Amino acid sequence: MSDDGIANVASAAWHVIESGKPSASLASNTCNAVPAGIADPLHSLTGAQGPNSLVWRLRQENGFGVEVVDISFDLRWEFGARHRGGGAYIPNCYLYVPRCTVLWGFTVDVQVHVHNPTNGGTETAPVARLPLTVSGSVSSLVNTHSVQWDFVLFGDGQYSAS
Repeated sequence: MSDDGIANVASAAWHVIESGKPSASLASNTCNAVPAGIADPLHSLTGAQGPNSLVWRLRQENGFGVEVVDISFDLRWEFGARHRGGGAYIPNCYLYVPRCTVLWGFTVDVQVHVHNPTNGGTETAPVARLPLTVSGSVSSLVNTHSVQWDFVLFGDGQYSAS
């Protein structure tokens, strides 16, 4: 929970890729940025829009130029949900893995870490701000390569990526 009235009442972290395959729990994990301190915040929100989508790929070649890792990620979030007619909240954020190819001898592990949501607007016109990190590693018998993508999703549908 955050001090400025916005909370994540869903998952705070989950596995996306485990041992080179999409995690079995991927479909059941979500996060959000909703009004804090109210009973059943998801059912009190109205007018959600979207989902918006951020798509990116993780690709890696071996020393012979053969592509050994090719994974597509699709981060989606609903936005613009209102509570009692105001605010802009994120009632649902989730991650798909539409493509996952990892050749023999390579292991990929990727997780999502959701950071504390905050208010990117004002006290009277809150705009949810949901920072999250998708990170992990690609390993072979000879080395390990770290990967990380950082995103901030906003309740008005905008985002920033670094």
